[in-house]
Amino acid sequence: MDFKSKTKAFTLIEMLVTLGIITALSSMILVYSRKSETVNNLIREGDHVAFELRRAQSQAMLVLQQGSDSEQICGWGIYIDQTPQEQFLLFKDLCLPDKSEGNEKYDVGEEVEKITLLKGVEIFESNISSITFIPPEPQIKFYPDLGDGTNASIKIQLKNQHGTYYEIQVSEVGQIYKELKET
Repeated sequence: MDFKSKTKAFTLIEMLVTLGIITALSSMILVYSRKSETVNNLIREGDHVAFELRRAQSQAMLVLQQGSDSEQICGWGIYIDQTPQEQFLLFKDLCLPDKSEGNEKYDVGEEVEKITLLKGVEIFESNISSITFIPPEPQIKFYPDLGDGTNASIKIQLKNQHGTYYEIQVSEVGQIYKELKET
């Protein structure tokens, strides 16, 4: 038997180094994909808030075709209770008794749907508590009133992760803008 002949094989150290490199690469890919997933959730929820604003705007344009004699609808909007907040309300502004207009803001009992953001996403800042779209054009009313030329702003972020946020702005003529921003 010849002990001088060597068989080709990996040593234990070579296998451990290879395993360490594969583990490090896998960890980096996992961390990157999780960060990408959270940013995607933020963008998706920003788009969802903008969609709900457009939905309220569309409902206001259709309001003359809706409603019954007992419940006259004078507008549609969204209501943000306070910040930070994980949900907001879609509401219909009911007409005041003996008038053909609403009070242009949210009142208890006017909610149509409670919209909950994805887990880990929150509205962290807003300069309004409600945006109401009043038919037929529709006109836009912010509560509290922001004055001329000031857009309503709703900012959402990932909880406990400051730095990247998504801002949705509504102009006084009803244009809805959205943008991903970094602080």
